[in-house]
This record gives sequence, C-alpha cells and structure tokens, in this order.
Amino acid sequence: MEQLRPVEKTIECCLAEAQPDYAKQVKDFAKYTKLRPEHLTNREIVTKKLQDLLIVIGIGSFVGFLSPYGMNKLSLLTSILYWNTVCIAGYFVYHPIISFAETHLEKPIPTHWHRVAIGSLISSIPMSFVVPLVTYLFFDYSRPIWQQFVDVLPKAIVIGGVISLISMVKDILIEQKTELNKTQAKDQEQLDKFMALLPVEKRGVLYCFVSEDHYLKVYTDKGHHLILMRFKDAVDMLNEYPGIQTHRSWWVALDAIQSVTKENRKTLLSLTNQVQVPVSKTYSEAVRHAGVH
Repeated sequence: MEQLRPVEKTIECCLAEAQPDYAKQVKDFAKYTKLRPEHLTNREIVTKKLQDLLIVIGIGSFVGFLSPYGMNKLSLLTSILYWNTVCIAGYFVYHPIISFAETHLEKPIPTHWHRVAIGSLISSIPMSFVVPLVTYLFFDYSRPIWQQFVDVLPKAIVIGGVISLISMVKDILIEQKTELNKTQAKDQEQLDKFMALLPVEKRGVLYCFVSEDHYLKVYTDKGHHLILMRFKDAVDMLNEYPGIQTHRSWWVALDAIQSVTKENRKTLLSLTNQVQVPVSKTYSEAVRHAGVH
C-alpha cells in the first residue's frame, strides 16, 4: 500500500491540474452552442420568429402612422400597409443574411456586433432593390430602378443598421434573462437538497455553517442544528449557491452579510442573525473579490 501512495498522489495532482481546463472546455462549448438554431426545438424556433414578426409589424405600423416622406397625403391605412410590407420584406432579407454572417464568420470575425454590422451592410444592398419594387406595386412609380436604388441605399444602411442593433440588444437581454433564470433555478435546487438534511422545523433562509469536529453546525432563520457531514462536502454541495468560504471551517451566504468589522488584524463578518464570522488571511482576497468590504 505504501508503494501505491506516490502513484495515487500523482494521479490526484494530474486530475486537479486537468479539471480547470476541462471545465473551461465545457463552458466554451456551452457558450458556442447555446445560440445555435439547431439546438432549439421547432416550437422554440417558430415562437421566436412569430415574436420577431410581431415586433416588425409593430415598427411598420408605427412608421405608417407617422406617414413620413410626404405620405400624409395618403390614407392612414395605405401608409400602414405600405410600411408593414416594407418592414416584413426587410425582415426576410436581413434576418437570413445576418444569421449567416453570425454563424459562418465567427472564426475570422470573433466580435459579435462586428458580424451583425457586416451582415446588415450586405443586407442593405438587396433591400435597396426590394423597396423600389414595393413602391411600384403600391403606387405604380415609374422612376428608373437604379435611381431609386441610389436614393434608398444610404437610408437602408442607416435604418437597417439601427433595427439590427435593437434586435441584437433584445436577443442579448433575453439570453441574459434566460441564463439568470437557469442560475437561480440551479441555486434553489442545491439549496433544497442541502435543506433536506435539516429537520423540517429548522429549514429556512440559509445564513452560514461551521465545522465542529465531524459535524456541521448550520444556521438558518429558524435557528441552528448539527448534522453529521464533512465541511468540504457541504461546500461542494453549494458550489453554485451565492456564498463564500471565509475560513477553513466557516461558510456564509452572501445575502446574510450585514457588515464588516475589523478588530486589530482580525476581520469579522456580522450576519443577519448576529453571528460573527471570522475571515482568515487565506480567504480574505476571495472575500474581497466577492464584493464584501
């Protein structure tokens, strides 16, 4: 057995070194795949497209109501129908080209908004032919198409760019909200599993826990209770929950921290339940990085 211990130690060291790289690869893979259309269900794709079209119709109706470019001489219905047709046609021109640019230009152009800008600029060229065609269908406008193309192109670049930017910001906000909801759900799942180890009457808002020999003293808003559990296992169980280890034997939930006090060279965290939690020198930097000052 003594001969095997150096081998076991070497294996543990190798795994410890490999783990961050593995975690990074998983994170990068998730980041790469989470916005790819092939990872959405058909229902999610249809729902997203319907939402986009409703926004486009809303924009077209608003612009039609304003009746720009002398359209106030026409009926309001005609103006709204014209601008809705232009906006919907623009969606079916811009959306596939920008989507193509986002997915196929990721390697040479890593910045997301750069790819969107290039896709929007390219889309403005065919759109500058679509607008004269729609205008002809509505008003039988006989001006040469190349002249209309020259007039429309600068406007298509500006308007298309602004709408593409708004759409990109919307997608980013939705993505952030989705990720936040997933994180909160995971946090709650971890907390529920941990709370299941406590008696029902002691389950509640988690404040902190401290190691006491082979036991763990858990503090909640319902009091405290000792459970048979290793400190490290408890920290691992709550690795995604918003909390931090402050000492070799203390862990606190970030929401429970009320204030930070310093006595001589000692740093103490005052919690909601009046418990004073020590911060050791080993974990002081991690505590500061967590935003606790």
